[in-house]
Amino acid sequence: GMKEAPCLHIGRRRLAQRNSSGLLLLAMDDWKAAFGEEWDAVVLGTGMKECLLSGLLSVAGKKVLHLDRNDYYGGASASLDINQLFEKFQAGAPPSEAELGKLRDWAVDMVPKFIMAGGQLVKVLIHTKTANYMEFKAVDGSYCYRAPKARSSGEFGRVHKVPLTPKEALSSSMLSMLEKGRMGKFTMWVASIDCGKPEGFFEDGSFRDMPYWTRVGMTGRKKMPLTQWNGDQFFKDWGLEAGTIEFLTHVCALYRDESWRSAPALEVVSRMQLYLESRTRFAGMTSPYLYPLFGLGELPQAFARLAAVHGGTYMLNRDLDGSPVFGPNDLSLEYAEDGTVAGVVNHDGEEAVVARTKTVVGDPSYFAGKTKPTGSVVRAIALLDAPLAEMEKDGASSCQVIFPAAQCGRCNDLYLFLCSNAHKVAPVGKYVAFLSTKVEGPTQGMSNEQIAHRELAAGLALFTRPGAPMPLHLFYDAYPTYAPLTNGTKDRVFISESFDATSHFETAINDVLDMYQRITGETLNLDALAAAASAEQ
Repeated sequence: GMKEAPCLHIGRRRLAQRNSSGLLLLAMDDWKAAFGEEWDAVVLGTGMKECLLSGLLSVAGKKVLHLDRNDYYGGASASLDINQLFEKFQAGAPPSEAELGKLRDWAVDMVPKFIMAGGQLVKVLIHTKTANYMEFKAVDGSYCYRAPKARSSGEFGRVHKVPLTPKEALSSSMLSMLEKGRMGKFTMWVASIDCGKPEGFFEDGSFRDMPYWTRVGMTGRKKMPLTQWNGDQFFKDWGLEAGTIEFLTHVCALYRDESWRSAPALEVVSRMQLYLESRTRFAGMTSPYLYPLFGLGELPQAFARLAAVHGGTYMLNRDLDGSPVFGPNDLSLEYAEDGTVAGVVNHDGEEAVVARTKTVVGDPSYFAGKTKPTGSVVRAIALLDAPLAEMEKDGASSCQVIFPAAQCGRCNDLYLFLCSNAHKVAPVGKYVAFLSTKVEGPTQGMSNEQIAHRELAAGLALFTRPGAPMPLHLFYDAYPTYAPLTNGTKDRVFISESFDATSHFETAINDVLDMYQRITGETLNLDALAAAASAEQ
Protein backbone atom coordinates (compact mmCIF):
# COMPACT_ATOMS: atom_id res chain seq x y z
CA GLY A 1 0.00 0.00 0.00
CA MET A 2 2.28 2.79 -1.27
CA LYS A 3 0.85 6.23 -0.61
CA GLU A 4 0.84 8.20 -3.85
CA ALA A 5 2.11 11.67 -3.06
CA PRO A 6 0.86 14.19 -5.59
CA CYS A 7 3.24 15.57 -8.19
CA LEU A 8 4.39 19.06 -7.42
CA HIS A 9 4.26 21.70 -10.07
CA ILE A 10 6.63 24.25 -8.63
CA GLY A 11 6.32 26.15 -11.90
CA ARG A 12 3.24 27.19 -13.76
CA ARG A 13 2.50 24.69 -16.47
CA ARG A 14 2.68 21.01 -17.16
CA LEU A 15 5.50 19.36 -18.99
CA ALA A 16 5.74 19.69 -22.75
CA GLN A 17 5.60 16.29 -24.51
CA ARG A 18 8.96 14.59 -24.43
CA ASN A 19 9.95 13.53 -27.91
CA SER A 20 10.58 9.85 -28.60
CA SER A 21 14.20 9.81 -27.44
CA GLY A 22 13.41 12.15 -24.56
CA LEU A 23 16.15 14.43 -25.91
CA LEU A 24 15.92 17.98 -26.99
CA LEU A 25 18.07 18.48 -30.07
CA LEU A 26 19.39 21.95 -30.68
CA ALA A 27 21.92 21.10 -33.38
CA MET A 28 23.26 24.08 -35.29
CA ASP A 29 22.98 23.98 -39.06
CA ASP A 30 26.53 25.12 -38.93
CA TRP A 31 28.59 25.14 -35.76
CA LYS A 32 30.89 27.66 -37.42
CA ALA A 33 28.11 30.22 -37.39
CA ALA A 34 27.92 29.90 -33.61
CA PHE A 35 31.68 30.08 -33.27
CA GLY A 36 31.70 33.17 -35.49
CA GLU A 37 29.73 35.17 -32.93
CA GLU A 38 30.97 36.85 -29.77
CA TRP A 39 29.54 35.47 -26.51
CA ASP A 40 29.22 36.89 -22.99
CA ALA A 41 30.17 33.44 -21.69
CA VAL A 42 31.08 30.03 -23.09
CA VAL A 43 30.17 27.11 -20.82
CA LEU A 44 31.93 23.74 -21.23
CA GLY A 45 30.11 20.59 -20.15
CA THR A 46 26.37 20.08 -19.58
CA GLY A 47 26.63 18.73 -16.03
CA MET A 48 24.08 19.96 -13.49
CA LYS A 49 26.29 22.74 -12.13
CA GLU A 50 27.15 24.05 -15.59
CA CYS A 51 23.47 24.00 -16.63
CA LEU A 52 22.48 25.94 -13.52
CA LEU A 53 25.17 28.55 -14.19
CA SER A 54 24.34 28.97 -17.87
CA GLY A 55 20.67 29.31 -16.87
CA LEU A 56 21.39 31.96 -14.23
CA LEU A 57 23.66 33.87 -16.65
CA SER A 58 21.04 33.67 -19.45
CA VAL A 59 18.29 35.00 -17.21
CA ALA A 60 20.62 37.83 -16.14
CA GLY A 61 20.70 38.89 -19.81
CA LYS A 62 24.00 37.26 -20.84
CA LYS A 63 24.41 35.57 -24.22
CA VAL A 64 25.70 32.06 -23.54
CA LEU A 65 27.20 29.39 -25.81
CA HIS A 66 27.04 26.01 -24.07
CA LEU A 67 29.16 23.17 -25.49
CA ASP A 68 29.72 19.52 -24.61
CA ARG A 69 32.39 17.17 -25.97
CA ASN A 70 29.93 14.27 -25.47
CA ASP A 71 27.00 13.56 -27.77
CA TYR A 72 24.66 13.35 -24.75
CA TYR A 73 23.63 15.74 -21.99
CA GLY A 74 24.87 15.68 -18.42
CA GLY A 75 28.61 14.87 -18.46
CA ALA A 76 29.48 13.02 -15.24
CA SER A 77 25.92 13.64 -14.01
CA ALA A 78 24.22 12.09 -17.06
CA SER A 79 21.14 9.92 -16.76
CA LEU A 80 21.56 6.44 -18.28
CA ASP A 81 19.01 4.00 -19.65
CA ILE A 82 19.41 0.36 -18.65
CA ASN A 83 21.43 -0.59 -21.75
CA GLN A 84 23.86 2.29 -21.26
CA LEU A 85 24.18 1.33 -17.58
CA PHE A 86 25.04 -2.30 -18.44
CA GLU A 87 27.51 -1.13 -21.09
CA LYS A 88 29.21 1.33 -18.74
CA PHE A 89 29.80 -1.38 -16.13
CA GLN A 90 30.44 -4.18 -18.64
CA ALA A 91 27.73 -6.30 -17.12
CA GLY A 92 28.29 -9.21 -19.53
CA ALA A 93 24.83 -10.50 -20.47
CA PRO A 94 22.41 -7.81 -21.71
CA PRO A 95 19.58 -6.75 -19.36
CA SER A 96 16.53 -9.03 -19.37
CA GLU A 97 12.88 -7.99 -18.97
CA ALA A 98 12.12 -11.22 -17.11
CA GLU A 99 14.49 -10.13 -14.35
CA LEU A 100 14.34 -6.33 -14.50
CA GLY A 101 10.79 -5.52 -15.59
CA LYS A 102 10.00 -3.06 -18.40
CA LEU A 103 13.48 -2.09 -19.55
CA ARG A 104 12.50 1.29 -20.95
CA ASP A 105 11.25 2.37 -17.50
CA TRP A 106 14.78 2.53 -16.03
CA ALA A 107 16.45 5.97 -15.84
CA VAL A 108 19.55 5.84 -13.67
CA ASP A 109 21.12 9.17 -12.72
CA MET A 110 24.89 8.90 -12.41
CA VAL A 111 25.00 11.61 -9.72
CA PRO A 112 21.67 11.27 -7.95
CA LYS A 113 20.97 14.05 -5.46
CA PHE A 114 17.76 14.86 -3.65
CA ILE A 115 16.62 18.48 -3.63
CA MET A 116 15.91 20.27 -0.33
CA ALA A 117 12.36 21.62 -0.77
CA GLY A 118 13.04 24.95 0.93
CA GLY A 119 16.60 25.26 -0.35
CA GLN A 120 18.43 27.42 -2.88
CA LEU A 121 18.08 25.07 -5.86
CA VAL A 122 14.28 25.24 -5.77
CA LYS A 123 14.56 29.04 -5.75
CA VAL A 124 16.92 28.91 -8.77
CA LEU A 125 14.44 26.68 -10.65
CA ILE A 126 11.57 29.07 -9.89
CA HIS A 127 13.61 32.21 -10.70
CA THR A 128 14.86 30.82 -14.05
CA LYS A 129 11.37 29.37 -14.76
CA THR A 130 12.92 25.97 -15.58
CA ALA A 131 10.57 24.61 -12.92
CA ASN A 132 7.86 25.05 -15.57
CA TYR A 133 9.37 22.26 -17.69
CA MET A 134 9.66 19.71 -14.90
CA GLU A 135 7.52 17.84 -12.40
CA PHE A 136 8.70 17.03 -8.90
CA LYS A 137 7.53 14.59 -6.30
CA ALA A 138 8.30 14.50 -2.60
CA VAL A 139 10.70 11.86 -1.26
CA ASP A 140 9.02 9.68 1.36
CA GLY A 141 11.64 9.08 4.01
CA SER A 142 14.67 10.59 5.70
CA TYR A 143 16.52 7.98 7.77
CA CYS A 144 19.56 7.68 10.01
CA TYR A 145 21.74 4.58 10.42
CA ARG A 146 22.66 3.20 13.84
CA ALA A 147 25.36 0.55 14.27
CA PRO A 148 24.62 -2.60 16.28
CA LYS A 149 25.40 -2.28 20.02
CA ALA A 150 28.33 -4.72 19.81
CA ARG A 151 30.03 -4.87 16.41
CA SER A 152 31.29 -8.43 16.87
CA SER A 153 27.95 -9.86 18.04
CA GLY A 154 26.74 -10.82 14.56
CA GLU A 155 23.94 -8.25 14.91
CA PHE A 156 23.19 -5.87 12.07
CA GLY A 157 22.81 -2.10 12.05
CA ARG A 158 19.37 -0.57 11.58
CA VAL A 159 17.99 2.50 9.92
CA HIS A 160 15.60 4.77 11.83
CA LYS A 161 13.22 7.44 10.65
CA VAL A 162 14.55 10.85 11.69
CA PRO A 163 12.22 11.89 14.55
CA LEU A 164 11.49 15.59 14.17
CA THR A 165 7.88 16.27 15.05
CA PRO A 166 6.86 15.73 18.69
CA LYS A 167 4.71 12.82 17.50
CA GLU A 168 7.65 11.16 15.69
CA ALA A 169 9.88 11.76 18.72
CA LEU A 170 7.39 9.94 20.95
CA SER A 171 7.31 6.82 18.79
CA SER A 172 11.04 6.74 17.93
CA SER A 173 13.21 3.94 19.27
CA MET A 174 16.22 6.24 18.80
CA LEU A 175 15.30 8.36 21.84
CA SER A 176 14.99 7.49 25.53
CA MET A 177 11.85 8.67 27.38
CA LEU A 178 13.60 11.70 28.90
CA GLU A 179 15.26 12.54 25.58
CA LYS A 180 11.88 12.56 23.78
CA GLY A 181 10.84 15.53 25.94
CA ARG A 182 14.15 17.38 25.52
CA MET A 183 14.10 16.77 21.77
CA GLY A 184 10.53 18.08 21.47
CA LYS A 185 11.48 21.30 23.30
CA PHE A 186 14.63 21.64 21.21
CA THR A 187 12.97 21.34 17.78
CA MET A 188 10.16 23.70 18.81
CA TRP A 189 12.77 26.27 19.82
CA VAL A 190 14.80 25.86 16.61
CA ALA A 191 11.64 26.32 14.56
CA SER A 192 10.59 29.39 16.53
CA ILE A 193 13.64 31.65 16.44
CA ASP A 194 14.52 34.13 13.70
CA CYS A 195 18.22 33.69 12.88
CA GLY A 196 18.38 37.15 11.39
CA LYS A 197 16.89 38.90 14.42
CA PRO A 198 18.66 38.53 17.75
CA GLU A 199 16.47 39.54 20.66
CA GLY A 200 18.86 41.86 22.40
CA PHE A 201 22.36 42.92 23.35
CA PHE A 202 24.55 42.72 26.40
CA GLU A 203 25.25 46.20 27.70
CA ASP A 204 28.16 45.41 30.03
CA GLY A 205 31.23 46.82 28.22
CA SER A 206 32.95 43.39 27.97
CA PHE A 207 30.79 42.22 25.07
CA ARG A 208 29.54 45.49 23.79
CA ASP A 209 26.38 44.94 21.70
CA MET A 210 26.79 41.19 21.49
CA PRO A 211 23.65 39.79 19.89
CA TYR A 212 21.89 36.99 21.71
CA TRP A 213 18.74 34.91 21.46
CA THR A 214 16.91 33.44 24.45
CA ARG A 215 15.20 30.27 25.54
CA VAL A 216 13.21 29.33 28.62
CA GLY A 217 15.57 27.81 31.20
CA MET A 218 14.96 26.45 34.71
CA THR A 219 15.00 29.95 36.19
CA GLY A 220 13.41 32.16 33.55
CA ARG A 221 14.79 33.23 30.18
CA LYS A 222 18.33 32.17 29.37
CA LYS A 223 20.67 34.01 27.00
CA MET A 224 21.93 32.12 23.93
CA PRO A 225 24.79 34.05 22.23
CA LEU A 226 24.65 32.08 18.96
CA THR A 227 27.16 34.31 17.17
CA GLN A 228 29.79 33.77 19.91
CA TRP A 229 29.21 30.07 20.56
CA ASN A 230 30.36 27.20 18.39
CA GLY A 231 28.25 24.09 17.78
CA ASP A 232 29.83 22.22 20.67
CA GLN A 233 28.98 24.94 23.21
CA PHE A 234 25.47 25.24 21.81
CA PHE A 235 24.65 21.53 22.20
CA LYS A 236 26.28 21.37 25.66
CA ASP A 237 23.87 24.07 26.73
CA TRP A 238 20.89 21.95 25.67
CA GLY A 239 22.19 18.80 27.37
CA LEU A 240 21.08 16.48 24.56
CA GLU A 241 22.52 12.95 24.31
CA ALA A 242 25.45 12.26 21.94
CA GLY A 243 23.29 10.07 19.66
CA THR A 244 20.68 12.81 19.30
CA ILE A 245 23.32 15.44 18.54
CA GLU A 246 24.78 13.06 15.95
CA PHE A 247 21.61 12.79 13.88
CA LEU A 248 20.77 16.48 14.31
CA THR A 249 24.17 17.53 12.94
CA HIS A 250 24.72 14.85 10.27
CA VAL A 251 21.21 14.05 9.05
CA CYS A 252 19.36 17.34 9.65
CA ALA A 253 22.10 19.98 9.42
CA LEU A 254 23.94 17.81 6.82
CA TYR A 255 27.47 18.20 8.17
CA ARG A 256 29.59 15.55 6.44
CA ASP A 257 31.98 15.12 9.37
CA GLU A 258 32.60 16.61 12.82
CA SER A 259 33.16 20.18 11.54
CA TRP A 260 29.88 21.25 13.19
CA ARG A 261 31.73 21.31 16.52
CA SER A 262 33.75 24.40 15.61
CA ALA A 263 31.15 25.94 13.24
CA PRO A 264 29.33 29.04 14.53
CA ALA A 265 26.22 27.98 16.48
CA LEU A 266 24.12 30.32 14.31
CA GLU A 267 25.13 28.36 11.18
CA VAL A 268 24.22 25.04 12.83
CA VAL A 269 20.79 26.41 13.83
CA SER A 270 20.04 27.89 10.40
CA ARG A 271 20.95 24.57 8.71
CA MET A 272 18.55 22.74 11.05
CA GLN A 273 15.89 25.34 10.26
CA LEU A 274 16.27 24.71 6.53
CA TYR A 275 15.59 21.01 7.17
CA LEU A 276 12.52 21.75 9.31
CA GLU A 277 11.13 24.36 6.89
CA SER A 278 11.67 22.05 3.91
CA ARG A 279 9.60 19.35 5.65
CA THR A 280 6.58 21.66 5.58
CA ARG A 281 7.23 23.40 2.24
CA PHE A 282 4.46 21.44 0.47
CA ALA A 283 1.43 19.74 2.00
CA GLY A 284 1.80 16.14 3.14
CA MET A 285 5.61 15.91 3.00
CA THR A 286 7.24 13.21 5.12
CA SER A 287 10.83 14.24 4.36
CA PRO A 288 12.40 17.58 3.37
CA TYR A 289 13.38 16.36 -0.11
CA LEU A 290 12.02 16.48 -3.65
CA TYR A 291 13.12 14.64 -6.78
CA PRO A 292 12.08 15.23 -10.41
CA LEU A 293 9.95 12.65 -12.20
CA PHE A 294 12.20 10.78 -14.70
CA GLY A 295 15.21 11.87 -12.61
CA LEU A 296 17.75 14.66 -12.89
CA GLY A 297 18.30 13.96 -16.61
CA GLU A 298 15.38 16.36 -17.08
CA LEU A 299 17.43 19.29 -15.73
CA PRO A 300 19.91 19.87 -18.60
CA GLN A 301 17.09 19.72 -21.13
CA ALA A 302 14.99 22.23 -19.20
CA PHE A 303 18.01 24.55 -19.16
CA ALA A 304 18.66 24.01 -22.88
CA ARG A 305 15.11 25.24 -23.58
CA LEU A 306 15.70 28.18 -21.27
CA ALA A 307 18.93 29.13 -23.10
CA ALA A 308 17.11 29.09 -26.43
CA VAL A 309 14.50 31.50 -25.04
CA HIS A 310 17.29 33.89 -24.01
CA GLY A 311 19.25 33.82 -27.28
CA GLY A 312 21.81 31.27 -26.13
CA THR A 313 22.84 28.07 -27.89
CA TYR A 314 23.46 24.52 -26.64
CA MET A 315 25.64 22.28 -28.83
CA LEU A 316 26.30 18.63 -28.14
CA ASN A 317 29.09 16.85 -30.01
CA ARG A 318 27.14 15.75 -33.04
CA ASP A 319 26.23 17.38 -36.29
CA LEU A 320 22.83 17.00 -37.96
CA ASP A 321 24.22 13.92 -39.76
CA GLY A 322 25.38 12.49 -36.42
CA SER A 323 29.11 13.05 -36.98
CA PRO A 324 31.17 14.61 -34.15
CA VAL A 325 31.94 18.34 -34.23
CA PHE A 326 34.69 18.49 -31.58
CA GLY A 327 37.82 16.34 -31.76
CA PRO A 328 39.97 15.25 -28.80
CA ASN A 329 42.18 18.38 -28.96
CA ASP A 330 39.34 20.83 -29.45
CA LEU A 331 37.67 23.17 -26.96
CA SER A 332 41.06 24.48 -25.85
CA LEU A 333 41.38 28.05 -24.56
CA GLU A 334 42.99 31.08 -26.15
CA TYR A 335 44.25 33.93 -23.96
CA ALA A 336 44.72 37.69 -24.45
CA GLU A 337 48.09 39.34 -23.73
CA ASP A 338 47.00 40.29 -20.20
CA GLY A 339 46.44 36.63 -19.35
CA THR A 340 42.65 36.71 -19.39
CA VAL A 341 40.73 34.22 -21.51
CA ALA A 342 39.83 35.41 -25.03
CA GLY A 343 38.06 32.48 -26.62
CA VAL A 344 37.42 28.76 -27.06
CA VAL A 345 39.07 27.01 -30.02
CA ASN A 346 37.61 24.35 -32.29
CA HIS A 347 39.32 22.95 -35.41
CA ASP A 348 37.91 22.48 -38.88
CA GLY A 349 40.58 20.34 -40.46
CA GLU A 350 43.72 22.46 -40.00
CA GLU A 351 41.86 25.72 -39.51
CA ALA A 352 41.29 26.96 -35.93
CA VAL A 353 37.92 28.59 -35.38
CA VAL A 354 37.57 30.65 -32.18
CA ALA A 355 34.37 31.44 -30.31
CA ARG A 356 35.25 34.84 -28.80
CA THR A 357 34.38 35.39 -25.16
CA LYS A 358 35.82 37.01 -22.05
CA THR A 359 34.37 34.43 -19.62
CA VAL A 360 34.65 30.64 -19.67
CA VAL A 361 32.86 28.32 -17.21
CA GLY A 362 33.07 24.54 -16.97
CA ASP A 363 33.69 21.31 -15.10
CA PRO A 364 37.21 20.12 -14.17
CA SER A 365 37.46 17.61 -17.05
CA TYR A 366 37.86 20.47 -19.56
CA PHE A 367 40.79 22.18 -17.86
CA ALA A 368 43.91 20.01 -17.55
CA GLY A 369 46.55 21.78 -15.48
CA LYS A 370 44.10 24.17 -13.82
CA THR A 371 42.78 21.81 -11.15
CA LYS A 372 44.05 19.88 -8.11
CA PRO A 373 42.93 16.43 -6.92
CA THR A 374 40.75 16.44 -3.77
CA GLY A 375 40.35 12.70 -3.21
CA SER A 376 37.88 10.25 -4.69
CA VAL A 377 34.32 9.00 -4.32
CA VAL A 378 33.35 5.31 -4.28
CA ARG A 379 29.84 4.08 -5.02
CA ALA A 380 27.78 0.95 -5.27
CA ILE A 381 24.70 1.00 -7.50
CA ALA A 382 22.09 -1.63 -6.66
CA LEU A 383 19.07 -2.60 -8.76
CA LEU A 384 16.53 -4.15 -6.36
CA ASP A 385 13.12 -5.78 -6.46
CA ALA A 386 12.23 -4.84 -2.86
CA PRO A 387 12.86 -1.79 -0.70
CA LEU A 388 14.57 -1.82 2.70
CA ALA A 389 12.47 -3.54 5.40
CA GLU A 390 12.32 -0.25 7.33
CA MET A 391 10.82 1.49 4.26
CA GLU A 392 8.18 -1.20 3.79
CA LYS A 393 7.06 -0.62 7.37
CA ASP A 394 6.50 3.08 6.57
CA GLY A 395 5.05 2.45 3.10
CA ALA A 396 7.92 4.50 1.64
CA SER A 397 8.86 4.20 -2.04
CA SER A 398 11.89 6.54 -1.86
CA CYS A 399 14.31 7.58 0.84
CA GLN A 400 17.66 8.95 1.87
CA VAL A 401 19.68 7.24 4.59
CA ILE A 402 22.67 9.01 6.14
CA PHE A 403 25.21 6.85 7.99
CA PRO A 404 27.05 9.14 10.44
CA ALA A 405 30.76 8.36 10.11
CA ALA A 406 31.21 7.38 13.77
CA GLN A 407 28.50 4.68 13.39
CA CYS A 408 30.68 3.05 10.72
CA GLY A 409 34.08 3.64 12.33
CA ARG A 410 34.93 6.24 9.66
CA CYS A 411 35.73 9.97 9.29
CA ASN A 412 33.25 10.64 6.45
CA ASP A 413 29.55 9.86 6.34
CA LEU A 414 27.99 7.28 4.01
CA TYR A 415 24.95 8.18 1.90
CA LEU A 416 22.19 5.96 0.54
CA PHE A 417 19.85 7.26 -2.16
CA LEU A 418 16.89 5.03 -3.01
CA CYS A 419 14.16 5.68 -5.58
CA SER A 420 11.55 3.69 -7.52
CA ASN A 421 8.71 3.76 -9.99
CA ALA A 422 7.03 6.51 -7.93
CA HIS A 423 9.60 8.95 -9.40
CA LYS A 424 9.56 7.18 -12.80
CA VAL A 425 13.19 6.06 -12.57
CA ALA A 426 12.49 2.30 -12.40
CA PRO A 427 9.77 -0.14 -13.51
CA VAL A 428 6.87 -1.01 -11.19
CA GLY A 429 8.11 -3.01 -8.19
CA LYS A 430 11.80 -2.23 -8.85
CA TYR A 431 14.17 0.12 -7.00
CA VAL A 432 17.47 1.80 -7.71
CA ALA A 433 19.85 2.45 -4.80
CA PHE A 434 23.15 4.36 -4.70
CA LEU A 435 25.56 4.03 -1.79
CA SER A 436 28.41 6.53 -1.76
CA THR A 437 31.19 7.96 0.37
CA LYS A 438 34.56 9.66 0.23
CA VAL A 439 37.41 7.13 -0.05
CA GLU A 440 39.56 7.06 3.12
CA GLY A 441 42.09 4.26 2.64
CA PRO A 442 44.81 3.54 0.03
CA THR A 443 43.49 2.25 -3.32
CA GLN A 444 46.72 1.22 -5.10
CA GLY A 445 46.10 -1.95 -7.11
CA MET A 446 42.53 -2.39 -5.84
CA SER A 447 39.43 -2.93 -7.97
CA ASN A 448 36.40 -0.65 -7.54
CA GLU A 449 34.60 -3.61 -5.98
CA GLN A 450 37.34 -4.11 -3.35
CA ILE A 451 37.37 -0.39 -2.53
CA ALA A 452 33.56 -0.39 -2.23
CA HIS A 453 33.49 -3.39 0.10
CA ARG A 454 36.02 -1.74 2.41
CA GLU A 455 34.54 1.78 2.41
CA LEU A 456 30.80 1.04 2.07
CA ALA A 457 30.65 -2.07 4.28
CA ALA A 458 28.00 -0.70 6.67
CA GLY A 459 25.71 0.23 3.77
CA LEU A 460 26.23 -2.96 1.78
CA ALA A 461 25.33 -4.95 4.92
CA LEU A 462 21.76 -3.58 4.64
CA PHE A 463 21.42 -5.67 1.46
CA THR A 464 23.10 -8.83 2.81
CA ARG A 465 21.60 -9.05 6.33
CA PRO A 466 19.02 -11.84 6.83
CA GLY A 467 15.74 -11.13 5.02
CA ALA A 468 17.26 -8.25 3.04
CA PRO A 469 16.43 -7.54 -0.61
CA MET A 470 19.33 -9.22 -2.46
CA PRO A 471 20.28 -6.88 -5.31
CA LEU A 472 19.40 -8.15 -8.80
CA HIS A 473 22.56 -6.34 -9.93
CA LEU A 474 25.32 -4.55 -8.10
CA PHE A 475 27.73 -2.23 -9.92
CA TYR A 476 30.79 -0.55 -8.40
CA ASP A 477 32.24 2.76 -9.39
CA ALA A 478 35.02 5.05 -8.14
CA TYR A 479 36.02 8.43 -9.53
CA PRO A 480 38.63 11.05 -8.62
CA THR A 481 37.42 14.50 -7.56
CA TYR A 482 38.99 17.84 -8.46
CA ALA A 483 38.79 21.48 -7.45
CA PRO A 484 40.10 24.56 -9.28
CA LEU A 485 43.59 25.79 -8.37
CA THR A 486 42.41 29.43 -8.36
CA ASN A 487 39.04 31.13 -7.96
CA GLY A 488 39.10 32.22 -11.64
CA THR A 489 38.80 35.97 -11.12
CA LYS A 490 42.27 36.66 -12.67
CA ASP A 491 42.05 34.71 -15.95
CA ARG A 492 38.20 34.66 -16.05
CA VAL A 493 38.14 30.84 -16.27
CA PHE A 494 35.70 29.57 -13.64
CA ILE A 495 35.82 25.87 -12.82
CA SER A 496 33.30 23.93 -10.74
CA GLU A 497 34.25 21.31 -8.16
CA SER A 498 33.64 17.63 -8.95
CA PHE A 499 30.47 16.19 -7.41
CA ASP A 500 31.02 14.90 -3.88
CA ALA A 501 29.52 11.78 -2.28
CA THR A 502 26.45 13.50 -0.76
CA SER A 503 22.99 12.28 -1.80
CA HIS A 504 21.52 15.78 -1.64
CA PHE A 505 22.11 19.02 -3.58
CA GLU A 506 23.22 21.35 -0.79
CA THR A 507 27.00 21.34 -1.39
CA ALA A 508 26.56 21.51 -5.19
CA ILE A 509 24.19 24.50 -5.12
CA ASN A 510 26.54 26.36 -2.76
CA ASP A 511 29.37 25.87 -5.27
CA VAL A 512 27.13 27.18 -8.08
CA LEU A 513 26.07 30.31 -6.17
CA ASP A 514 29.65 30.98 -5.09
CA MET A 515 30.81 30.68 -8.73
CA TYR A 516 28.01 32.98 -9.91
CA GLN A 517 29.21 35.60 -7.45
CA ARG A 518 32.82 35.30 -8.70
CA ILE A 519 31.75 35.39 -12.38
CA THR A 520 29.42 38.40 -12.15
CA GLY A 521 30.64 40.17 -9.02
CA GLU A 522 27.02 40.10 -7.80
CA THR A 523 25.36 38.06 -5.07
CA LEU A 524 21.97 36.66 -6.07
CA ASN A 525 19.13 37.50 -3.72
CA LEU A 526 17.28 34.29 -4.51
CA ASP A 527 14.46 34.87 -2.04
CA ALA A 528 13.49 38.11 -3.76
CA LEU A 529 14.00 36.72 -7.29
CA ALA A 530 11.97 33.56 -6.65
CA ALA A 531 9.18 35.59 -5.03
CA ALA A 532 9.12 37.91 -8.06
CA ALA A 533 9.00 35.00 -10.50
CA SER A 534 6.16 33.36 -8.55
CA ALA A 535 4.23 36.63 -8.41
CA GLU A 536 4.60 37.07 -12.19
CA GLN A 537 2.88 33.73 -12.74
